[in-house]
Amino acid sequence: MNLGNKGQWQTSNLKWWSVLLILLPILLYYTWVCFWGIDCPQLDDFAVLTTIVDINKAITLKEELEIWFTPHNEHRIVFTRLIFWLVGTTDKGAVDIYKVLLIGNLTLVGLASIFYRVIGQMQQSWVYAFAISCMLFQMQYFENTFFGMAAVQNLGIYFWLGLSFWKLTQVAKQPKQLLWAFVWGFFATFTSGNGLVVFPAGIFILWFLEAKKMIIPWVLYGLIITGLYLHNLPHQNSINNFVQLFEGSMGYLGGFVGTTISAQVPILLGVLMLFVGVLLNLNLVFVKQIPLHVRSKQVQVFLLAFFIALVATSCMVGLNRDIISAISTPRYKIGSAVFVCLITLMIANIQMNPRFSFLIGVGFAFAFSLFCLMTYYKMTPVVKANRAVYQNNIDAFKRKVTGQEHPPILFEKEWYEVWKAGKWDFPENKN
Repeated sequence: MNLGNKGQWQTSNLKWWSVLLILLPILLYYTWVCFWGIDCPQLDDFAVLTTIVDINKAITLKEELEIWFTPHNEHRIVFTRLIFWLVGTTDKGAVDIYKVLLIGNLTLVGLASIFYRVIGQMQQSWVYAFAISCMLFQMQYFENTFFGMAAVQNLGIYFWLGLSFWKLTQVAKQPKQLLWAFVWGFFATFTSGNGLVVFPAGIFILWFLEAKKMIIPWVLYGLIITGLYLHNLPHQNSINNFVQLFEGSMGYLGGFVGTTISAQVPILLGVLMLFVGVLLNLNLVFVKQIPLHVRSKQVQVFLLAFFIALVATSCMVGLNRDIISAISTPRYKIGSAVFVCLITLMIANIQMNPRFSFLIGVGFAFAFSLFCLMTYYKMTPVVKANRAVYQNNIDAFKRKVTGQEHPPILFEKEWYEVWKAGKWDFPENKN
């Protein structure tokens, strides 16, 4: 690859070492997932497994559909239940949580591939692809490597949002792509509650890319899906203190750095990234007043819609979680990492001196790679300790079902119910 030629991403000209660098964080991440992952249900996994039991007991199609769409907290986790059900059908009904983990984490590759496509659309340097790999495939959200439901929901939602937004950017030239945007928008909505933002955010894409005639069917479809989602949804207690909401939402956006130094650091970082993101998109509204030139308007609008979705998500988290939970919950940090990727790609999309743009990419790549390695150094002992706890829990549960004395078991009652119903079994008894 000729870096002197604007450092552009040209797949056919990529050198083997640049491809290896881009793939290295991905390979490292999945090595960790495969090595440390374990077939042990926990927390909300039991709620999903219990639902699968109820689905199998349903007599009529109406009853079955009602169970599929039953709310789980503020979410309707249809896609998550579907993955658990499909995995169970391959193991004679018993769900292998390890396989669920692998499937959930594969959606992260799907999200990365969308971002690589964006970089190709911009004809940017491969160093930005390496930077994105390092930011996405790190261990800050280690919970998603052994918590089945979290992997499918918290990682999958951003894949579906990305797919829907990308399809919407193609509607102006290929109207049939709207149908695919409908499909992926449905998946986003019924994977996690924040997937609903796909509809208002998608309007910006159709408006700015001159596909205004498609806004009406998109809005009508969005209203139908939103109505279906909100029908009989239980009321959730929310935080009504504006300061707490603001700090929680901004802390969520900047949460990838953690709270090692101070809880104020991720909050300030979230505010800074929000400001930069807004600033880099003002030219879409104030065309004459702000002559900011970008490599690809299609990419800019795609990133703007995704940016709006992340900001809306942060507000939802701020409404329903306290500040510390919004910042520190490991499985939530994927949202912050995606937000960083969006800001990085927005900067990459600005037209500037090619060598300067390449140097900025190198800076991001260097910083993100160091951060990525640091997360493995910091979190691997935590992952190892968690795996030991879950293995001990499996051993204790095995003693329980064989009538032997056993130490306390996490979620003992729920575990026994799903085991007795045949929806989970010991790894050695599965295919």
